[in-house]
Amino acid sequence: MGASKKSLLITGASSGLGRELAVEAAAAGYQLLLVARSEEKLKQLAIELKERFQINSTIYRADLNDPEEWRTALQQIVRENQHIDVLINNAGVGYFRLFKDTDPIQIETTMRVNSLAAMEASAAILPGMLKQGAGHVIMIGSMAGKVVTPKAAVYGASKHSIIGFSNGLRQELKPYGIHVTTVNLGPMDTNFFDTADPSGRYRQASARYMLQPDKVARKVISSIGKNKREINLPGWMGIGSKVYQLVPGVAEKLLGGQFNKK
Repeated sequence: MGASKKSLLITGASSGLGRELAVEAAAAGYQLLLVARSEEKLKQLAIELKERFQINSTIYRADLNDPEEWRTALQQIVRENQHIDVLINNAGVGYFRLFKDTDPIQIETTMRVNSLAAMEASAAILPGMLKQGAGHVIMIGSMAGKVVTPKAAVYGASKHSIIGFSNGLRQELKPYGIHVTTVNLGPMDTNFFDTADPSGRYRQASARYMLQPDKVARKVISSIGKNKREINLPGWMGIGSKVYQLVPGVAEKLLGGQFNKK
């Protein structure tokens, strides 16, 4: 799938990995549809991408935590764009708390933004992909969806949900020439931790293996059009997750100290 005149929709595009995905996609020549809560940040990003890459971006302000607002935005996106070739469900939120200390609103927000909103976007965009017989859906999952640790029960559940959804969707869409890729990431150096871990302890404990969002974005954008099931970063965590799935009890016993670093 060449980038020329192909359109790519990114949720959570105004900062962190979403912003880097937009930059890499613009550099590759995609026409961009950018979604985020902050219209001001989206406008600034669109100006930057135009100056750097001569790419026109269309921006859509939407809060994915508001079901009605997100539904309305998706209807507008589909109405205004005849075809969308690539959907990157990137928007995400997390709160690293013991479950007993987690606010019910935080539970609902995490599940809605990380899981339900991505499913809703997929439902809205897929009919167009099916009609043209091509497309690529990329889900930004997490290593936390494969190996759930203390203080991340809800966040891990939301990402476990999206990995499971992707696995089913991939099989459904294979006969139609539409790819589904899940990107499972370990800790990444973005503003995600401003909300997830205001204390800064987890960021500090993970500093030596923090992923850089620009490098992750490059890998994700280069995978577009390829029949790639998963991208797991860092690689050693991907291997570790496979060991965990084989012998979870042993892994929890051996790695309990590491799991409790949040």
